[in-house]
Amino acid sequence: MVATLLRVLVASLLVGATACVDARMVVRMVQVAHRHGARSAIIEGNTTEICGTLYPCGELTGEGVAMVRAIGEFARERYNNPEFVESPLFPFTRYNSSVVYTRSTHTQRTIQSATAFLRGLFSDDYFYPVVYSQNKTTDMLLNTDPVPSVMGRYSLDKPTLYATLNPVVDAHLTWNAIQAAAKDAWIEGLCTDHSARVDCVLNLYDVAAAFEAAGRLDSATKLKAAYPGLIEVNAACYKYVFGWNDMNELDRTQGSASQNLAQTMLANINAHRLWPSYKMYEYSAHDTTVAPLAITFGDQSETTMRPPFAITIFVELLQDTADASGWYVRLIRGSPVKAANDSYVFQQADIRVHCIDEVGNMYVASTGICPLDSFRRMVDYSRPAVADGNCAMTQAQYDSMDCPRTIADDKPVPPHCWTYRFVCRNKACPATYILSTIDYQCYPTAETQESSSSTETQESSSSSSGVMSSSSSSSIASTVAPTFQKPMNWTPRVLSPKMGRRIATDIILGATNGVGLGAAIQKHGK
Repeated sequence: MVATLLRVLVASLLVGATACVDARMVVRMVQVAHRHGARSAIIEGNTTEICGTLYPCGELTGEGVAMVRAIGEFARERYNNPEFVESPLFPFTRYNSSVVYTRSTHTQRTIQSATAFLRGLFSDDYFYPVVYSQNKTTDMLLNTDPVPSVMGRYSLDKPTLYATLNPVVDAHLTWNAIQAAAKDAWIEGLCTDHSARVDCVLNLYDVAAAFEAAGRLDSATKLKAAYPGLIEVNAACYKYVFGWNDMNELDRTQGSASQNLAQTMLANINAHRLWPSYKMYEYSAHDTTVAPLAITFGDQSETTMRPPFAITIFVELLQDTADASGWYVRLIRGSPVKAANDSYVFQQADIRVHCIDEVGNMYVASTGICPLDSFRRMVDYSRPAVADGNCAMTQAQYDSMDCPRTIADDKPVPPHCWTYRFVCRNKACPATYILSTIDYQCYPTAETQESSSSTETQESSSSSSGVMSSSSSSSIASTVAPTFQKPMNWTPRVLSPKMGRRIATDIILGATNGVGLGAAIQKHGK
């Protein structure tokens, strides 16, 4: 009895101590990654019936604007609230580009969403926002489509994709139900091949989600009846394409899909600690950005695999007001929901915040707050395990790109091969060949002419050095524990103020353009 009382007393003291520390923390800077708001479906054919005439297919709708604006309003209220900040982060209603840095994918709906978010944050009539973007085919910061692991699983190996998702389709939907839903969705032509039913179902999900946001789903009764099953298939697709398993060799080699964005966020934190600049970084992107970002943070829950329109993750940098060296990170996730008056309000949802302590133990933070070093270790945990590991593929995926080995093959560079070579320039060509950044062909160097036939054999193997054997890339996790060591403690360097300001400037300039991971190696125990 006494022992039980002691345990209860100790637990109460710990909870009280944690609450006390939490009460001393204030938000110094926040980073926001959000999906665009509701859009019309992305589809070809029958566009008038599917998308209507008010908004072109794939573009942000009025509902979508209201959704994302609600996120901005939530941010303004939260980060001006003395419960969370020492002084308001946004004391003025007029937009100020020196306070918020905004980056969007090069897509109309995300650029519009970025602006809608800022409109919720700044209500003044003086509103001329600055939104940076980059060509979507080469954007490695916010667009996961060019990431080799994503491209490989979703686009380059359909047999494995179908083998993974067909059982999920068949468990939730009959072929007759699929075809009936396709008629309601005006995409019957995409649903005639039973062997490609996965593609049909994923298209049905896209139309159904757009119809639901627009208030049209109730009138499409067959599509509405199939919608729960469509959600399950789409979630399974996300788990297959974006999931990361530390027991799987290929996953460890490649790293998680949103590492670039997560590492950029860490760089922004470094810059702010050295020399505070922006109060907020806004990243306006897609569900295929926000979901893998949550996975990089350690959350692979069902919520992560089902990202609604305008799903948002806030990454708050906290400082302990009683200890200037005490830095922490708090994660918040949520999305706008429609209120009784048909307006949208931001509603928080659960996110499992994982941390790794200094001895390498991973744990879930019950308060949603990690010490900064523990958060950094968690992000680094899913970095590529080797240099250029993000370029690794299975043999089937690599072969599917149909890359010309060299210019001598006299073949054009197909789109997927072009993307791979743009991202993975160090892995693009055989030894003694050089990649042209004009046509992305592999051209011989002076050394090539001197190569012997034995060297050519060696070149052949090196031309696909990003390829892993099929046994290494099995999607089924090995039962053997990984052999690599857990990350060691990260120790920050102490710099002079002058040096700190200079490095902070360099970091900010680099962070706004993204952080390349080509040579970033996950170094455990070193």
